[in-house]
This record gives sequence, C-alpha cells and structure tokens, in this order.
Amino acid sequence: MIAKRILLCVLFAGMLTGCRGPAEPHVYVSPAVQAADGTVHELPVSALYPLSEDTINIESAKEICAAAGTAYSIDALNAVRFGENIFGAGLASVVYFGKYAANLTAEEWKMLASVAADPAKYAPALTGNAVSGISPQAQYASRIPETAYFDAMTEQIVTDLTAAKKCTREEAFALLYSEGVTVETPFSPAMQKNVDAVYDNPASFAKETKSFPQSACAVTDHAGNVLAIAAGNQGNKAYNRAYRTLHSIGSSVKPLSVYAPAIAKRIISFSSIVEDAPLENAGRPDAYPQNYNGVYDGNITVTYALRQSKNTVPVRLVNALGGTECLAFLRQNCGFTTLTDQDSTASALAYGKFEEGVSMAELTAAYQIFGNGGTYYAPRFYTRVTDRDGNVLTERTDSGKQALEPADAWVMNRLLYYNISKDDGIAQAARLDDGSEVCGKTGTVGNGISSDTDRLFVGLTPEYCAAVWIGFDAKNAVIDKLEYKLPGEVWKQIMEGAERKTMTFTPNPDVIEAEFCTETGMLASADCPKKETGYYREGELPKSCNAH
Repeated sequence: MIAKRILLCVLFAGMLTGCRGPAEPHVYVSPAVQAADGTVHELPVSALYPLSEDTINIESAKEICAAAGTAYSIDALNAVRFGENIFGAGLASVVYFGKYAANLTAEEWKMLASVAADPAKYAPALTGNAVSGISPQAQYASRIPETAYFDAMTEQIVTDLTAAKKCTREEAFALLYSEGVTVETPFSPAMQKNVDAVYDNPASFAKETKSFPQSACAVTDHAGNVLAIAAGNQGNKAYNRAYRTLHSIGSSVKPLSVYAPAIAKRIISFSSIVEDAPLENAGRPDAYPQNYNGVYDGNITVTYALRQSKNTVPVRLVNALGGTECLAFLRQNCGFTTLTDQDSTASALAYGKFEEGVSMAELTAAYQIFGNGGTYYAPRFYTRVTDRDGNVLTERTDSGKQALEPADAWVMNRLLYYNISKDDGIAQAARLDDGSEVCGKTGTVGNGISSDTDRLFVGLTPEYCAAVWIGFDAKNAVIDKLEYKLPGEVWKQIMEGAERKTMTFTPNPDVIEAEFCTETGMLASADCPKKETGYYREGELPKSCNAH
C-alpha cells in the first residue's frame, strides 16, 4: 500500500520498555497494520503532500531543513518531522495553516521552520489549544489524509498509550513508530474500497451539478468495530470529518436522547398516544416547538411521531424525563464523550444541536444498541498493539455495556424500521432494493432562520451500522440552495455495494406482536377502521380499543 520508509529524528524519549528514558535518537518506522482480512498495511513516515522545487521558495526550504538539523534536499524537505506523525513540509502546511505550501506567505514559511526546530512548542494547537499564527482548524486536520481510517486509528492508539504508559503524546508517538511494532485492527479493506467508490464519485452526491456540500461517514459492525470511514468527498480529505470534526446531528439524536429512555422508563410504548401540539404560542409563527413542516396533528401514536420526526413530542418527553436524565443516558449508555452540561436543554436533546457536537464515529456506535439487543460498544479502530517481542503495549477489549434491555432494544428497532418501511416515513430514501430490513433515522439542523445547515442519516442493517453527514466545514453555512442527494441516498449506495448476507433482524422472544388502532393506540378490535402491527413487551399490551 505504502512503501516502507524510515525517518531519523532526534527525540527525547524512551524506547519499548516504557515512554520515559534518557535522551537518544529515535528512528521513526512504520508499524505493521494487520487488517481484518489478514492483509498488512503501513503508516506513512514521509510526505503525503510531496513538494517539488518548482513550487517552493528554496531559501525558505533550506531554512526549514537547517532548523530540523538536516542538509537541504527536496527529499529531506518531504521527510522533515513537524511533531506527532506529521511528516513533510507539504502536510505540515495543511495541518498548521490550512493551506497548501504553494500558498504560504513568507511569514508562514518562517513559522514552519520554527515548528521544525521545536515541534513541542506548537503541539498544543494539535489538540485544540490556541497558538498564535496557527490555524484553529489544526486539531481537525487529518495527519494521514490519504487514509482517514489510519488517522483515526493512530489518534485512538496514542490516546490510549498516554493513559496506559503514563507518558506524553510525543512519547506515545515515538513508541508507536518504533521498529517491530504491530497494530491489529478491525479495518475492512473491502468495506473501505466500497465507501471510497461512493465518496470518490461526484455522481454519488449530485445528479448534474458539480457544486454540492461536503460529506463524511462511518461504518461499523454491531460490536463496536469500525470497518471504514470517509473523511470528505470530491477528494477533499484534509480534515477528518468522520472522526476529528464534531457535528450538530439534528433529529438523528431523538431515538437515543428521548425515545429509548422513555421506552425504558415505561413512559411510552410503541403505540402510546402523545400530543403533537406546541407548548407555547400555538397558531403563531413563533410557536414552540415548531415541527419542520409546520403541521400539528393533535393526538398521534408514538410510532407516527417518530417516523414523521415531530419536534413537539420529543420536547414533551424531555420535560417528562428531565433533561439531566436524557443527557445522562447519552453519556452513560450511548458513549457520547463531547457533550457539555449545557446540552441538557430540551432544544438540544430534541433537536440535536449540541454546544460542541458529536463525531460520526460516536453517533454510529451509539445506534448499534438498536441492532444488537441493546449492548453498547465504544467505537474501536484497533484491537491490540504489540512491540517487536510480542509484548502488548495497549489494547481495546470491550465486553459491552447493556444500554437497553433486549426487549426495549427490539421495540426501538421496530420503531426505526417503520421509519423506512412505512409509506408515510420520511426516511424512505434508505430502502434497499433487495428488500433487506433497514432501521434508521434522519436528522436536519437549521440555523434558526428557516435554512438548513446539516443533514444526516443513521441506518442499520442486520450486519452493519452507518452514519452519513452532509454539510459544510463552516458552521451555519446553508445548504438549501444546492442540489444534492439526501444522506439516506448516499447511505443506500454504500450498503448496496457492501457484502450483505443477512436480510432480517432477529426478533426478541419477550416482545409480542399485536395489532393496534392507529386512532387510539389501543389493541385493535374488528371495528377499528385502520390498524398497524405494534410491538410490546410481554405483559405490557395496551388495553383493547373502546372507541370503535
């Protein structure tokens, strides 16, 4: 995949016996990365944005090499290390300044020399801390843009190594990039190839126009293993939008933040009657909460409220559950690590417009609970890292946490299945042509003045879970005036190209199927004019309809 290269750098770090030790030269060597299919890949230790002499300022390039302690050559410039796993001045310019080297100012070239001389001084910018002259986007930039998965994998390993070895990030990178290190990972080259085929093709996102929003996605199995990710479309992979970037996730949060805990607390059942009406200012333009289409249907069933993505009902349920309870469910049961205490408001929990946002990797992992019987597994980009002697440096073993009781998870699964399978569900774009069952939820984020900024779809098949985001890197940039395919359509293309062997989810034996009256939500009688099949825990069937 990537030719093996070695880069000599001076680093004050220890070797494989630990992260701390005497000062000595460190040899940066690509670890062997073993994918799920047995193939072996390598992490790059040379330029990913290689420069040529006709596109650079030679004097500035010489200054950078001198600062790094090496004689100038174009190969040397493309191999200088600028901290962490940022190799080459081409990649460094993208990470630190958010632009290609050909567009750097004279002052920025001088600053690159300063970074080469003392990477530790600028390291805080890579973890979200402000450093004068450095782009605030540096924390989101992919260090391995050609393989966003390996970028995320490396970041996860380094984070775990710092905890396991009680060392700095700089020392953790040295430990990972040491001779003889092996990384075992659930990475699926076949799934990644399938995802790349979708994301590298403009027709996947728009039928005619060449102007459409950015996108990102993450694909997992139902045990937390991340199989593939896409960091951007149209070849724009400078930022890892699937792992490093946080997004507002809109209504895709509702099953996690509201409906699942309400089912678990027995506040609602599959067909409970809930009120679709504003809490304030009914009949006025400033009514709150507002449904996306401005339509309010009065008393409706839970399943209809979810598949129409009503906003009124989730806000009422947040009020019934308590915002603190809903936020705790997202953190403790769904593994969201980037939420703040300010995200306990009804609008945040019902609309998914959080203060910081959520990564596509964490959103995908959270939805697994609806496909595997209620067990949450944190997203896993690697399983084990060993040194040249086979000693384990760090590993990710996860037996899972029961986030929902299996019966409740199956009820939620069927609610989300109706989102796609019912003709009045707004997520029909994700239906698979072969009839395989799909569960999922859309998400739309508005800017408060009737324009959309982000769209999402999170969907499950019996084998996979995937989240697709569409939007722009600039927050609040609107997407309304562009023609593009919906996230559900992009998701469908990914799943249609994936190897799928199982068509249906496995029912839970403790859940009973029974027909209910769509008007009352109660068990249907022979006289009820319209009926649907509902799913209820054993012993918790609704009463018989007394209105027909």
